Amino acid sequence: MDPLPLADEVFLIGHDENSGKPHISDDGLDTVLAGAVLGELLFLGLIALTEDTVVVPYSDAPTGDAVCDSALIEINKQVDRYPVRAWIEHLRGDIRPMVANRLIRLNLVERVEARGLLRTSIRYPFRDRVAAAAPIARLRYMLDHPELLDDHSAALVALLLAGNLEFVFGGASAREVRQSLVRMAQRCHPQVRLLVAGVESAVAALAMRAR
Repeated sequence: MDPLPLADEVFLIGHDENSGKPHISDDGLDTVLAGAVLGELLFLGLIALTEDTVVVPYSDAPTGDAVCDSALIEINKQVDRYPVRAWIEHLRGDIRPMVANRLIRLNLVERVEARGLLRTSIRYPFRDRVAAAAPIARLRYMLDHPELLDDHSAALVALLLAGNLEFVFGGASAREVRQSLVRMAQRCHPQVRLLVAGVESAVAALAMRAR
């Protein structure tokens, strides 16, 4: 099975398969998802990043994918250029339901509304648990077979680390798992490393805001 788009794999790894709840805060997961969508545009060659992480569009040609096209339209309609962190903070508000819709169409997750006294929460439990677990299973296998690591998987690992999601891998030694993941992330393309630096900055800003 070919890998899913970056944001789809972040979404699946970032949610509990049974409850459909996110493993981290909503804002934290949405931040990583927004970074992953920018990563998809990066891999498609539709944007690039300067050394100071400013996002530069290369094309306004539609991809046919609603998630990517929505982000690309937003980027192209701006006269000024903005850094990764600014784009992540701009895009993350609407990103999760858009990514979820891609996975719902693939029958990998379902959308469940839980009405409470004060608010309605949305959850995304897995429908096809085997297929939905494929991204984390692939990365776990690569932990033991790093020679199989590809650019897509390295980017995915780097994004998960940026969102502090490494605990989902489990393992006997959390420290050893993290060290292995860091080594995998270090093999990212330089452009991806610039992207991840922007994600890390946005995640750090959330942590400061929560204090």
